[in-house]
Amino acid sequence: MAICSSCGGSGIKRISEQRFRTCQNCLGRGVLQSVSTSSNSTTARSIVHSFEERAVKPKEVVFKTAATCVSAK
Repeated sequence: MAICSSCGGSGIKRISEQRFRTCQNCLGRGVLQSVSTSSNSTTARSIVHSFEERAVKPKEVVFKTAATCVSAK
């Protein structure tokens, strides 16, 4: 882990004189974590895959419901 160079390790970035925001580079933690390990990328791929499956499933249900409603009339 390395100290975030964007926020200096505080986790907060100054936007203007009286405005602050959470640092998006370190997500407010103040440190950067390496994500180059194969286990992290495998986990990320499986998470993305599960989201993609969830996104496709409702479309299938909508099409089946619409087809059933049309055939019932």
